Amino acid sequence: MKNRINTKLASILVAGMLATSAVSAQEGATSQDEALTTLVEQGEQLFIDYCAVCHGDNGEGGAGPALLKNAKVESRSALVFQILFGATDHGMPPFASVLTDEEIAAIATYVRNSWDNEYGIVLARSVEMRRPAQPESEGEAEATTN
Repeated sequence: MKNRINTKLASILVAGMLATSAVSAQEGATSQDEALTTLVEQGEQLFIDYCAVCHGDNGEGGAGPALLKNAKVESRSALVFQILFGATDHGMPPFASVLTDEEIAAIATYVRNSWDNEYGIVLARSVEMRRPAQPESEGEAEATTN
């Protein structure tokens, strides 16, 4: 009898933990979706202000490469590095001294999730971590564009 009670109690506890876990996961997904939506909205205007002149209003390219359907934007670190330090030998200016970590994260998130791109969120912390990694030479910045 005691075994049955312990088994039932264990089943109830496990079911409760699974339900709590599922709710937490759903809440986490919702807050991540909300963060993605917010960053994309902020990033759109920043992209128009700073990037569209070279990359096109719809990421189709122009003076700069196309960003739509561009597998290179899949790499969070490469994209952040490119925005931070540019590629002056290719005509892209660095934005590290112009934009905040939050603004760069918003632009990167917008680019990574617009047009046909679906690569996920970039957080300001990711930008902050890469900021001190300024290239020692232009060759390093160029390596990220090729």
